[in-house]
Amino acid sequence: EASLNGNVLALKTLMEEDELILDRVTLTSFDETLLHIAAMRGHLDFTRELLRKKPKLATELDSSGRSPLHLACAEGHAQIARELLLQVNEERDVCRNGDQ
Repeated sequence: EASLNGNVLALKTLMEEDELILDRVTLTSFDETLLHIAAMRGHLDFTRELLRKKPKLATELDSSGRSPLHLACAEGHAQIARELLLQVNEERDVCRNGDQ
């Protein structure tokens, strides 16, 4: 719910209560992470907090092979896409299965 609403305070509270929550939580049948949802819904501050706590989420793929970057771009969230690109260095592959 915190990700769906972009509630950073709730996210911080949850992370204080359970340090491993970001390792366990997926929200949909597509195995989307909290970052996938935040990026898709345009929650910039929530995205930044997730990236600060767990940068690796930027390269996680859902069951359809989409990264949070794919979803942010598809929804037109340019600032979130920028944050994700800053997090993902040039050595990492951010393309989906077979994309060039």
